[in-house]
Amino acid sequence: METVYVKIVNVYGRETIYPVCDKAKLFAKIAGTTTLTMAVIHSISKLGYCLESVQSNALNLPKGNTND
Repeated sequence: METVYVKIVNVYGRETIYPVCDKAKLFAKIAGTTTLTMAVIHSISKLGYCLESVQSNALNLPKGNTND
């Protein structure tokens, strides 16, 4: 079973699913959207793909002493 990677982001209190990998981006392009709707996700699953969410590192904070 192939895996499609997505990122779930909370936008104004609503979970929005963004494509991460090339396959997920292609599915969104075919659907004519920038995000993946539940209908598209259901269709992707019916095609035999497994969806996996990846974490986003929004802040890249330096490690160690920050008083430099």
